[in-house]
Amino acid sequence: MGDLATASFVGAHLGLAVLWAILLGGVFKFVLTEGIARWQLASNLSVIQGGIIHLKLPFILFMAIYFIPWCWFVGGALINAAGVAGKEIAFLFGWDVSKTSTGIAHSVLALAVLLIGKQKLFDKAMSLLAALLFVIVIACTLLVPIDAMAVVKGLLAFQLPVKQGALSWTLALMGGVGGTLTILCYGYWLAGSERQGVVGLQTSRLDIAISYSLTCLFGICMLIIGSVAVQEGKGLSLLLSISQYFSQNIHPLLGSFFLFAAWAAIFSSMLGVWQSVPLIFADAYYKIKQRNFALEDLPHTSAYKGWLVTLAVVPMFSLVFSFQEMQKLYSLIGSLFMPILAFTLLYLNNKYISKEFKNSTFINVCLALVFLFFVATGLYKLL
Repeated sequence: MGDLATASFVGAHLGLAVLWAILLGGVFKFVLTEGIARWQLASNLSVIQGGIIHLKLPFILFMAIYFIPWCWFVGGALINAAGVAGKEIAFLFGWDVSKTSTGIAHSVLALAVLLIGKQKLFDKAMSLLAALLFVIVIACTLLVPIDAMAVVKGLLAFQLPVKQGALSWTLALMGGVGGTLTILCYGYWLAGSERQGVVGLQTSRLDIAISYSLTCLFGICMLIIGSVAVQEGKGLSLLLSISQYFSQNIHPLLGSFFLFAAWAAIFSSMLGVWQSVPLIFADAYYKIKQRNFALEDLPHTSAYKGWLVTLAVVPMFSLVFSFQEMQKLYSLIGSLFMPILAFTLLYLNNKYISKEFKNSTFINVCLALVFLFFVATGLYKLL
């Protein structure tokens, strides 16, 4: 959801010159996710468990201090965004509803899907929403005027426009593609698969590469759309502005379709966070309590269900704040986790796994660069 708005806003302000930042952000995320897969296939432990065992108290304290604010701000941003998007879609059908009621309704619906429908319904919902989002965004990209040479130059030239705020927005674009706490959840999905050993790692590398290639393609499309279609606004109001552009300049229905794509991005993000973040909580909780659960059994535990309900309900109180306020805090809080993850993978994957799974020199350099990048990004946002 944040990537959708960020790429559009950067496209409007900086044009196509920073397309390269999307590719670099995708490389960052590939390196981190590949490191998670390599650790787990080598050790049969999640990264959370590895951090608790080997980094001990410093890792536990960081997660305790970081995790609750992250859940509050991210949950609040998603509920706020769902409220605004739901209100706009309802308006298309002549219904007058409030942001508060639609935001709460979306959170309750996501909770019901996960508690009642469980994994099967979740998978179907995510596939449908992803298909809806991807098809509409690709179609919209093909219908806006595109300078093909400018696109190629933006991907390859590694230039930074001489404009106010260019560096901060380029960093935001790279960080958005780089991901946040939810990147850990690849490990929980991997635990439910039958992959093992080096062969399983090779398969994981392939599907991670495909996944982030599509993520980069989506980001590139949104930046192109933003460079042409954005008229005004920030956050979700910017996406509404794009919808108005398509309605006024191409076809009225296309604007409505884009609004549905924005909604699909928001609700799929909500479903993904509601499903995955309680896994992190339950994993850490039971490891600290020294109770052993198979990773694939965590969704059936009381700790998972309890945090799922907490995550879906408590951030509802953030509806008193604006979407822009929540999105800004979400962006800042989200960036703080990535250097810790990079450091953890540097430590664990060099010291505690067998030779065939250890970090190569190239991977160590990449992880060090990721660490330095996100530290610099966090400091830049603070200063």
